[in-house]
Amino acid sequence: MIKTLVAFGLLTLAAPAMAQDAAPSTWRDPDTRCIYLKVGDTLSLRYRRDGSPDCASVPQVSAGATITRNDLQDLTRSVEALRRDIGGVRRELEDIRRDLGRRP
Repeated sequence: MIKTLVAFGLLTLAAPAMAQDAAPSTWRDPDTRCIYLKVGDTLSLRYRRDGSPDCASVPQVSAGATITRNDLQDLTRSVEALRRDIGGVRRELEDIRRDLGRRP
């Protein structure tokens, strides 16, 4: 009896997974050459990983994007400013600890 209930429960839980449709098919518009996902009767535009539409007319971002000297200088300045800010916070905390240690 218990085995029957367990088997019935497992089948009940697995039913939604078995009822799922297959992966959506794709359709390419011959005019725009955009790729659409076709789910049932609806079409939805497919997007690339970078968020741009998957169309031949939309330029792709080059995968070999490099960091420029100005980018590196900006990053270095930001890191140095962050270090100064952290140093200021550290000094403030040390002053507070010192003041708390002096109280009777």
